[in-house]
Amino acid sequence: MKKIAITLFLMAGVNLFAISVDAGIDAAKRGEKSKALEIFQEACKEENAVACKYVAEAYNKGISVRPNLEKALEFYTKSCEFGLGKSCLFIANSYHKGTGVAKDANKALVFYEKACQNSVAEACQHYAFCYEIGQGVKRDMSVAKKYYKKSCELGIDKGCFYVKQLIEMGVK
Repeated sequence: MKKIAITLFLMAGVNLFAISVDAGIDAAKRGEKSKALEIFQEACKEENAVACKYVAEAYNKGISVRPNLEKALEFYTKSCEFGLGKSCLFIANSYHKGTGVAKDANKALVFYEKACQNSVAEACQHYAFCYEIGQGVKRDMSVAKKYYKKSCELGIDKGCFYVKQLIEMGVK
């Protein structure tokens, strides 16, 4: 009986997350952007990755708040930690380009890997490229091939092309 009650409680919690995000989206559609941001901030506190991403985008684009890339990165980081790969990709690109943070190839690589692990094809492509040229890591064509293959499997045609090239070059 206790297990059933716990299961029902956990299921209700998952639905509350969805309801919070849906309520925030509905508020935004009605033009109530400040209310939407408030809802997303509360849901983010409950470790809702999508809600954290919406808060990050509000700070990044200046929606209902002053643009603040530092705050945006804080919320993208939370979203990434909660498993949203696209947020990891945003952070990786920020470190790669030095946008809002100091340029850091090693940190970019960490976040490209996290995004790739969450099936973000573009991140797998970037991760492979870093290994191909030795950016932030020791050059390793086998690792590059592995991640180009993953980007290919996730739908990036260039990844397929690079795998073929590496095979033709004899890379195992």
